[in-house]
Amino acid sequence: MICFIALIIFGILGIFSATHRKLALEAFDCVFRKITLRKCHTGLDIRLKSGITGKLLLKSPKTGKFVYHHFEFISGVFTILLIGSLIWSGISGYNYYVYGNCNGASVEDQQGLCIFDPSGDNAQISSCDNEDLQLQTEGAEPNIEEIELSLFPSYKPNLKKDTLVYVGCYTCINTRKVNPTINELMVRNKETLEFTFIHLPLSKDQEYLSKIENCLFIKDKLKFWEFHNSLMQMPIDDVKDSQKVLSLLAEIKDLDNTEIIKCSESKASEDLFKKQLTEISKMNVEGTPTIFVNQQAFIGPKPLRVYERQLSTNTDWFGIGLVSLGAVIVLIMLYFAIFRREK
Repeated sequence: MICFIALIIFGILGIFSATHRKLALEAFDCVFRKITLRKCHTGLDIRLKSGITGKLLLKSPKTGKFVYHHFEFISGVFTILLIGSLIWSGISGYNYYVYGNCNGASVEDQQGLCIFDPSGDNAQISSCDNEDLQLQTEGAEPNIEEIELSLFPSYKPNLKKDTLVYVGCYTCINTRKVNPTINELMVRNKETLEFTFIHLPLSKDQEYLSKIENCLFIKDKLKFWEFHNSLMQMPIDDVKDSQKVLSLLAEIKDLDNTEIIKCSESKASEDLFKKQLTEISKMNVEGTPTIFVNQQAFIGPKPLRVYERQLSTNTDWFGIGLVSLGAVIVLIMLYFAIFRREK
């Protein structure tokens, strides 16, 4: 038991000290022999026991005697705690790689504390203050299972294999952070990934943007995406200025912007927008960005790898590597335990 603890401690200290590297090698030899059902030949466990209890006897004879007589039990407890912490750290590391947080897949997990993301940047969202929207039901996860996505602007690939629903707003810093990542994801998977953008107006004065976009998408899909990308790159203060937004619309070539503006002020546009608000309210989102990749919800700006791992076209090399490494370790242990076992 004590050799396992020594392996971890001396392994770390061995980075800086040649003496500790030698002890780390002894500890590794001892641990490897024990897990392959062989005796430890280095005597490191005995030396550690003698050294620890000897120092305790000098300071407190009673404590030293107690530790000496119960050394295996005490070292066993510390070993279990160490193994438990290593397993927990491993799970946290895996979750961070796969979901962008230390805790798991749910939105509640994504909002938890993570040692690999202490500032919580990967889960930061911009909350909604729009009185026309009733967004989140407490305790319920965001979902798009019964949402009529056909009401929103979307990109249809030649061969659909995956879906991505992107709930964002043009004046939100966290949406701006994740937008380049989403663009890269779309470029890499444009032949198989169906993409739907849902503009979440965080305040009533941004609702006109949704109406303009709806009319523009109906009129010309390519010009809609051009306008969409321009808004994402436009300074946030300029997006809040309706005159500057309309000027941006007027700059799009071969587009009658007055027709789009007139359309956005029509009753049909208002009716479509109300239907969209109804669907958004059913999604149970708390703010932006909220991104769904094949039904899996992510809040906040996550790294590209997190979204890619949810795609059916993605090969899980990380998982394959972990399984392969585990299989190799087990085979080595079985080989030494069966064929190289000492009599």
